[in-house]
Amino acid sequence: MTTERAPDLAAIAARFSLDPLWAAALLAAAVLYLAALWRVRPRASGGGWRAAAFLLGLALVFAATQSPLEHYGNRLLWADFAGMLLLTMVAPPLLLLGSPLTLAFRASGPRGRARLRRFYRGRAMRVAAMPVVSWLLFAAVTYAWQFTALTEEAARNVFARDLQQVSLLAVALLFWWPALCADPVPWRMNHPLRLLYVAVEMTHKGLFGGMFLSLNTPVHEAFAAAAPAWSVSAMADQRLAILVLWVGGSLVFLVALAFIARDWARHEGRRAERVDRRLDAEREARRLRERVFERL
Repeated sequence: MTTERAPDLAAIAARFSLDPLWAAALLAAAVLYLAALWRVRPRASGGGWRAAAFLLGLALVFAATQSPLEHYGNRLLWADFAGMLLLTMVAPPLLLLGSPLTLAFRASGPRGRARLRRFYRGRAMRVAAMPVVSWLLFAAVTYAWQFTALTEEAARNVFARDLQQVSLLAVALLFWWPALCADPVPWRMNHPLRLLYVAVEMTHKGLFGGMFLSLNTPVHEAFAAAAPAWSVSAMADQRLAILVLWVGGSLVFLVALAFIARDWARHEGRRAERVDRRLDAEREARRLRERVFERL
């Protein structure tokens, strides 16, 4: 009887596998973004850090779908949840901070801008991007793929795995779009509502994670049965998976709250400057009128 040994770094690195569809989609997104950025570079403001955020987001999507994390995610629950964390909590905010829709508007001609406007102002997108709807979609889809039999099905079936990853990325983009407002959005919330929107999801995820962390039996028995001999126990694997989502997600939420709060402070500062300029202009006009009356 042979015991399966834990893989070394060389064996882990050998688990990189290129999916042609994912690789083509990610490469196309990077090329189109950089081409648009090159076209508008004289007028682009903050293009450097935005491009870096977008490309880093694509790299994290690649890591979640093509790297050894994808291979071991079909055998270890914590690796599976780590990939979900990248697809739902880390990569989507970075992609949206790259402002791809705004960049596409600047790089497109009149017809292209009209098509983009129809896209994000269309009825379907207005419904999907409604904050209540996007919040519910994000919660429902992520929980369905994390805590139901769909988790095991995605580990066994390649088509289900692709569907899982695409749907998680899509609902995460919808969730983070109105929260960050880095691009035009059909439903634009003010800063207090954006903070509440993110804080409610953070609290919700925390309570749900705490509930599952307290369980004493494996939720995903298929993962427990198929775990390699060198891995931790099934319960340790499950608790580690919940901690990956809970701790990692909470850190992302805190960073997002800080980002929104900073943006709110800047917004209020700009508004105060506009008010000061208007008041200065009114005072100057009043002084001019007084001098004219004095001369008369």
